[in-house]
This record gives sequence, C-alpha cells and structure tokens, in this order.
Amino acid sequence: MADTSPSRTFPKAPIQALPAPGWPPTQRDSKSGIDPTKIRRMNLNESPFPPSPKAVAAMQEAVTRVNYYPDPQWRDLTAALSARTGIAANRIIVGHGSDELIVQIGRLALSEGDEVVVPTPSFPGYSKCAAVNGAKLVPVPVRQDGSPDIDGMLEAVTPRTRLVFLATPNNPTGGMLTTEEVVRFARGLPTTTMLVIDEAYYEHGRHAGGEEHLAALAGVAVPWAAFRTFSKAYGMAGMRIGYALCGSDAVAEAFQKIRSVFNVSTVAQAGALAALQDEDHTRSILERTRIERERIIAGITRLGCEPFPSVGNFIAAKTPKPPATVCAELEDRGIMISRLMAPGFDGYIRITTGTADDTDALLAALAEVLAA
Repeated sequence: MADTSPSRTFPKAPIQALPAPGWPPTQRDSKSGIDPTKIRRMNLNESPFPPSPKAVAAMQEAVTRVNYYPDPQWRDLTAALSARTGIAANRIIVGHGSDELIVQIGRLALSEGDEVVVPTPSFPGYSKCAAVNGAKLVPVPVRQDGSPDIDGMLEAVTPRTRLVFLATPNNPTGGMLTTEEVVRFARGLPTTTMLVIDEAYYEHGRHAGGEEHLAALAGVAVPWAAFRTFSKAYGMAGMRIGYALCGSDAVAEAFQKIRSVFNVSTVAQAGALAALQDEDHTRSILERTRIERERIIAGITRLGCEPFPSVGNFIAAKTPKPPATVCAELEDRGIMISRLMAPGFDGYIRITTGTADDTDALLAALAEVLAA
C-alpha cells in the first residue's frame, strides 16, 4: 500500500498552514429537515431574479457550439465593455468570476512575508489570497457608514505592503466611497503597491447615486485594476464570469501571462454580452433590489436591529440576540441568512435581498425569533 502520510514539501508551506475549507451553505446543506426547494436562500448575495431573457436565448444558442473552444481573448465581450467603460479592450481581462481574478492578483503581486491591506469586515477571498501566498493580512475596520476607512488603510501601509483591496460598495456592510476618496487613496499609495478596487456591486452603487471612478484614476501613478462581475446585477452568478479593468497595459499584460488560455466558456461569454446590452432588464433588477433592501432595512430596524446603510443587494445588521442563534432559528423556519465572522463584528448578521415574498417571510420569521 502506498504511503499516505503528509509530505513535508507538498503542498507548499502556506497551503499546509491553511484550515480545512468551508463551503458556503446552500439549501441542500440545511439541517432543518425542510424540503430544500422550499427554503429561501438569502445568504449568498445572489440575485433572486433571473438574467435577461435575451441572455438566456444567447446562452441556449451558444450551447450548440460548445464542441469548439471559446474565444481565448473574449473579443466580442471586451469590445462591448470597452465601449461602455472607456477602458481599452486590450486592458480588459475576463475571468471565471471575480474569484479567479483575486487568485491571479495574489500570484502576480505577493511573495512570502509581504502584506495585504484590506477593509474589515470584507470579502473572505482577500484573506485566502494573502494566506496561500504566505503574505500577512492587515485588516482595517470600516467606518460607521460601512465604507472602507481610507485614512486608516493608508496609515496601515508599510514598505512590505504589496497589495491593497478597496471594496466599494463594501461587502458585507454596503458602504461606498466617492470618486474623490478613491483617487485620494490611490495617490496616497506607494508605486510598489498594487491597488485592486473591488466593484462587484458597482451597478448597485451607481443605481443608489454612486459615482464612476475610472476616468479620474487615469493619472495616478500606482498600478491598479477594478474588478467587476456579472454575478450580481445581471443575475448570472451560476455562469461564473467577471472582469478586470486595468489601469495600464503593463497590468493587463501581467494578467495575460499567468491566466488559463480558455478560462471562460462560450456560453458564459455569450450570456454576458447579451446581458450587458439589455439595460432595461438590468435596471429592473436593480430597482426591485432597491425596494426590497429598503423594506428589509426598515423592517429589521423596527425589530430592534441596527443595520448598516447598505447600497448593495445585502444588509448587515447588529442583532439583539446572538447571530448564531438568529441564523439557526431562521433556518429552522426555512430561511437561510449568514453572520459576520470578522473580529469585532461578531454581533452581526447579513441578509441577501430577495423577492417581495422573501422579504415578507423573513420579517415575519425574524419577529418570532427575536421575540422568543
């Protein structure tokens, strides 16, 4: 029998030090005993609304061509994104979701002993990006409005800082930054640091009155890229497609050097292009999301919770009962939400916006849980 004991050299040391992975729970993981098809999934920041019918039709047509490899340069999609954003097509990198881009930027920017400055609480993928490359995560608590504390983050930068993630709107708190703040932050960073502006919820922020930052970043010296996705406002989380808008040819070329050749499927590319072009459908998703977000914020406030003023498709809120208890008792009633795990924020839950029926069910169940 082969020796199955762990190797001292494989995997590499930073990977050996990582804890066992924990997967985001879906309805099939619920221990409530309720039929998974009856459980309301309000824990993963997905859109409860399906993608544009035009995107569905485009993906159905594309399925007939999957015997061929997809376009490795995503040319139709990057041309459309370039026209929309003003970023040259050769500076747009398409990824298998924003997650792939986060993995890639860690490979590009980090070596063992480097530092990564991030807001906290924020997207857990930043922590993993640092850990797998042997880098140190430097978290800086968000401001009271849930937006990144740019002054605090600048103070946290040291000569070892090689990567900074700036999420706006920030997940899970939903606060966003102004263009003046983003540019001031970028200009305050040393040119030895790579800046990633995580705009996974860009469309939600714009719908809430937020600003477009890209043009104002054109003159900054620090290397940067903005990450966006089709998972949220376009209702395409299951297709796994995101993109990086790079601030220079050099940043884009670095991504091109390390990525997989055929990384995004023909079906995903076709669906994303059609979704991008159906602006009426996207506006409908954003507006319905806004309505339910505001209903949830108002409802949970009446129940004694203290929510951040989110502009995303989610709400983080401090609860009068322990979050673990709230989450478990809601799951027993067929509603899945999540809780924040960042130090200093362990009294908070996070709720993904859903349909109007989801909001009604959530508020009724939460009233029961908090009154018990």
